[in-house]
Amino acid sequence: MPELYETEEFTRDQIPIRIFNHYFEGKDIFTPAHWHQNVEFNLTTGGCIQHMVAGELFEHQPGDVVIVNSGVLHSNHWIAPTDYFEGVTVQVSKAFLDQWLSSRLSFQVPDKAYEREELIAVLLKFGQLKSQLGDDTRYDEADKNEAMTQLIQLQLMATLFQLLSVLKAYCSVEKTIDHQRDIRSSETLKEIVNYIDGHYQETVSLASVAAAFHYTPAYLSRIFKSRMGMKFHDYLQYKRLHSCISVMRNHPDRQLAALALDNGFPNVKSFIETFKKHFDCTPSEWLKKE
Repeated sequence: MPELYETEEFTRDQIPIRIFNHYFEGKDIFTPAHWHQNVEFNLTTGGCIQHMVAGELFEHQPGDVVIVNSGVLHSNHWIAPTDYFEGVTVQVSKAFLDQWLSSRLSFQVPDKAYEREELIAVLLKFGQLKSQLGDDTRYDEADKNEAMTQLIQLQLMATLFQLLSVLKAYCSVEKTIDHQRDIRSSETLKEIVNYIDGHYQETVSLASVAAAFHYTPAYLSRIFKSRMGMKFHDYLQYKRLHSCISVMRNHPDRQLAALALDNGFPNVKSFIETFKKHFDCTPSEWLKKE
């Protein structure tokens, strides 16, 4: 199954949020393109990172925030191989936001400094509470996590409603006709990316995917680059490469030739060259480091 769509399993949780405190170095700063129903808030607290949201690129430093609205394709990437990244991500159930605010709203980072500071303070508070709770990222009932005391639950809920207040006051935007047009364009791109994610192990090319969707290769290449922030071939190679890495971690003795062919590479040479391009080492050298 393709992993492009991330399910919102925490919708009915008592506290419908997920919180992540991040620290990554170098080429581990990478999340492939995906989307989900929940609304995501990302704060950079250290280092730097490149975000792609709906085809728009952002290079973020400490104190920068990006909001990913429901259903929007997004990914992230290192800026340089020597980078590091620290940050906080908070995902809030779309159903919860619709209930308390409105389903007709989208959210954007406020322009005024003092408004951004209020949003940042709330995200930092979530990160601090997450640190107190350890590794669990879902918060439904206390008996599912012994470390979650009633006090922490109340603090999480209070912080969530504080976030709602900030969103309502500073970040809310009524959806427009142009927004609906963007949604339709995004839906088409999701279908294309889902197709790639479901067929990357086969002989897939720009021309074959364009034909499957009744586009010319030139048109598909243009919309893919503008909406995804990367070229079609680069995304296809990323997908194949990271599928190989997942297998290598679980089955380090797997023969590279079979691994390459099973994941869509035409031959083992192509796989090794792609691997070296992204990780500055061969697959064998990488396995020794792991």
